[in-house]
Amino acid sequence: MSMDLTKAWYVSFEVPKRMRKTSTQRQPRQSESFPTELDAQRFARQKFEQGYIVTAGTINPCTPRRAIPSAVIHHWLAETSEPPLGEPALFEDTKEPDLP
Repeated sequence: MSMDLTKAWYVSFEVPKRMRKTSTQRQPRQSESFPTELDAQRFARQKFEQGYIVTAGTINPCTPRRAIPSAVIHHWLAETSEPPLGEPALFEDTKEPDLP
């Protein structure tokens, strides 16, 4: 079994039982791996917004180790410094105006 060492984060998601259809959901829990925390957060946010039960964390041997349980995943998703999609980032012009 070979491990891709470029992947440092994982996101695991589960369709809640109330949303599951027995004929279509043969694997209730699935995982994806990502090279960066930001990539993992983007994916986790999508699944969280779809109503899935989401957990995340670092893949060994990455340090510092981090595990984010589903109970606090919303706090981890709030940590991202990226502006929401569709909204431009706001920057203040701190430069002094040029005097004639």
